[in-house]
Amino acid sequence: MTAAGLLTGPRPTAGRSSVHATAEDFEAFLGDPRSRAARISFATELEYDEAEERSVPAFEALAEWGYPEHYVPAAAGGRFHDMERMFALIRSLARRDMTPALSSGATFLGAMPVWGWGSDEQRARVAELVLNGGTGAFGLSEAEHGCDVVAGEVQAVADGTQYLLSGTKWPIGNGIRSTFATVFARTGTAGPRAFSAFLVDKERLDPLRWSTEPRVRTLGLRGADVSGITLDACPVPATALIGGKGRGMEEAIKTLQISRTLVTAMSLGVADTGLRTTLDHIRSRRLYGRTVHDIQVIREQVLAAYVDLLVAECASAPTVRAISAAPERLPLWSSVTKYLVPGLVDEVLNSLGSVLAARHFLREGVNDGIFQKVLRDNRIVSIFEGTSHVHQHVVATQLPSLIAEHRYDETLLQTLHDHVWEPPEWDLRFDRFKLTNGGIDEITQSLPAVVAELPAGTLRTVAEQMLEVRTKLYDDIRDLVRVGNDLHASSRGFTLARRHCLLHAAAACLHTWNANKQYGGFVARPEWVVLALQRILTRLRPEQELDADSLAVVEAEMLRCWEDEQLFSLVPLQLGTTPDDRT
Repeated sequence: MTAAGLLTGPRPTAGRSSVHATAEDFEAFLGDPRSRAARISFATELEYDEAEERSVPAFEALAEWGYPEHYVPAAAGGRFHDMERMFALIRSLARRDMTPALSSGATFLGAMPVWGWGSDEQRARVAELVLNGGTGAFGLSEAEHGCDVVAGEVQAVADGTQYLLSGTKWPIGNGIRSTFATVFARTGTAGPRAFSAFLVDKERLDPLRWSTEPRVRTLGLRGADVSGITLDACPVPATALIGGKGRGMEEAIKTLQISRTLVTAMSLGVADTGLRTTLDHIRSRRLYGRTVHDIQVIREQVLAAYVDLLVAECASAPTVRAISAAPERLPLWSSVTKYLVPGLVDEVLNSLGSVLAARHFLREGVNDGIFQKVLRDNRIVSIFEGTSHVHQHVVATQLPSLIAEHRYDETLLQTLHDHVWEPPEWDLRFDRFKLTNGGIDEITQSLPAVVAELPAGTLRTVAEQMLEVRTKLYDDIRDLVRVGNDLHASSRGFTLARRHCLLHAAAACLHTWNANKQYGGFVARPEWVVLALQRILTRLRPEQELDADSLAVVEAEMLRCWEDEQLFSLVPLQLGTTPDDRT
């Protein structure tokens, strides 16, 4: 099968898929967030954040554009077609404010089990609620159990033609504001088959049998509804059961494979704002007779942050496409992406914060003081949908199987990394989703073959260093397995998992370049890949330096994106503009 056979639709002649057209339309509608005249502006969002309230203008703007329609499949009357479009929209919204992106996203998360396993009646009801402005929640977490979801105590007891739900789900997004929730409850005694999922339609509940838990105050995302719901022998009809009795935990795990991938779009969005805000300041701020950006150490630090952003994008993009093209790989790739991207962006923002110095600490000033908000907000991404430790554990458990020889589909690599082809459509069903990867990982296992095809030069030299990293990693895994080390529970195993995630990112960067070099433009230049691999190597070999000949080429693209108001991305899209009334 050719790469084209795995993809749907023609290759656009302009070198950009319809995803970019949708995102640019969304950007044009929302405008430049640095302007108060924008539909969603930094200044307004910060005012609501300070007041710890829901941003009414933001949600009104989303409703006017039709953003919630992208949460509903086309067959149910919505505009959802593919996950890449959803990812791009979340990234665009989050670069303005992560709070509405997260709060709105909780609706999609709450709806996904219904789209995946629900009855026709359930799907129709959720579509009706969402399209009419309703919001959803995903009721999995419980206060006493954290990530240990199989210890959950909320119960659903069969009672004739209904179930009685009892217990508290907390903390969850939209616990108070939601009109519906997917609630995971215990219907058995032990094991993962002891849980089932229920569609809880708040409008149809006995008001005396349920209540909401108060909002909790948070470090970031101050306007978000992070709260809970308590059920007291609350009756729901038997038809509220989603999928089937005993399937709740499987449904939750597979749903989270998607949501943990989508939340990385929020990190990419705030990284763009952090970098853009920093450049806005240092390109105009003068010290010692020159701009701050002219100071060499500052230039290099900002450029490194830009390259790290590209690395994070390369790590996310194939996982997003895999949701429809290769969902069997998500048990591993979603955890790799979720572990890697928020952490990389935290490093990016911390580094840029040191460049902004005192300005990054102020809740006013440069771009209305948005930097301190994105710095706070991104920290939660590493916690949502499983902590970093949870995802290191997931990766570590699969390491022994990944070093074995497996056959892989080479055409899939083109499908996953090609930024130009139309994304494969997905009907939001989960029949191909798995609970384990089965030891197959095309992205990292094909690394030697990709390096072998590189021409002699700097890129080949740096890529061969990544092969040395791969060889050492595999040797260390074999050594620990040989002595009976518990990889998934030991600090040594977690260290190896981190190294694998960095190797995965390096391979994704090479595959991205290889899959798109035929189209020309910046993505086809080898310089960005050289710096991306070297930035990854700095996390493995601290003495690693950046290639001087590549710096100027990559910096020129970064500054072009800044000057032309385009997204910092390998496939830049035009950002929204608004009549300039910045103060």
